[in-house]
Amino acid sequence: MNMRNHILSLGGEFHYRSCVTNLLVSNGKITGVEVNHKEKIASSCVVLAIGHSARDTFVMLHEKGILMRPKNFAVGVRVEHPRRMIDQSQYGEFSSILGSASYKLTYQTKEGRGVYSFCMCPGGFVVNASSEKGRLVVNGMSNYDRNEENSNSAIVVSVTPEDFGCDIFSGMEFQRKLEEAAYQEGKGLIPVQLYKDFCDNQVSTSYGEIHPHTKGSTSFGNLRNVLPSFVSDSILEAMPEFGKKIQNFDRSDALFLGVETRTSSPVVIERNDDFVSSISGLYPCGEGAGYAGGITTAAIDGMKTAEKIVLSS
Repeated sequence: MNMRNHILSLGGEFHYRSCVTNLLVSNGKITGVEVNHKEKIASSCVVLAIGHSARDTFVMLHEKGILMRPKNFAVGVRVEHPRRMIDQSQYGEFSSILGSASYKLTYQTKEGRGVYSFCMCPGGFVVNASSEKGRLVVNGMSNYDRNEENSNSAIVVSVTPEDFGCDIFSGMEFQRKLEEAAYQEGKGLIPVQLYKDFCDNQVSTSYGEIHPHTKGSTSFGNLRNVLPSFVSDSILEAMPEFGKKIQNFDRSDALFLGVETRTSSPVVIERNDDFVSSISGLYPCGEGAGYAGGITTAAIDGMKTAEKIVLSS
């Protein structure tokens, strides 16, 4: 709220429930945007900080002739453990005074594929973050106090155009295919599976000591039916190695929830050294444009983009 009020005090505006449905272009230069198919906002400078899930906008940009290409990203599951277990493993005797612990895990499979933790949420929730009908995707979040019963993170496997195709939207369609499978497996709810049952390729029937801590209802399912075999195999190879770094990370009743597909944008919106796209005055920026991989790097790219705009004016 304070950040918003500061922007308002400097003359900025916020337009809620406003979807950019077209770009206004004249002689190869941006002249403004169309909002909600009717309102037109004139501007000689437009920053595209659209986020990695703006699929309708990606299609609109392609139709306008803006240069894009597919890029690598990662897919996998969310894993939940007791917060106190993670705290104890990370902080030992000081866990009671240091608060909720985070972690970062990486592994390279024998075939050279990367497996890693992403968007770790200490003392948080797994969230149903679905954005399209008939498709299901999960994310993670923590409240300010980071004091919920479980900690979670995404355990994801790198995928490339060699896995899903080299057309501009092949990665996006790959994501959608997995999200549709997750929706079907969970019957519209978040599919959840114990790690031991993921190993045994069977649907779980009961929980161990860990119960899901989610925003959104859950249903038992077999996530091996959702993920491509090379993704499942990579996770199976990595989990015991992660258990060597964080005690009991690979415990049999750890929970897998799926599917995590939105780690980063499936496309790059091309820009030159001045951060300008194939249309003059249009600045692709941040995670959705393919130039960041998280909150911090997206913020830094926003600052760099602002600097380029100032230098060009």
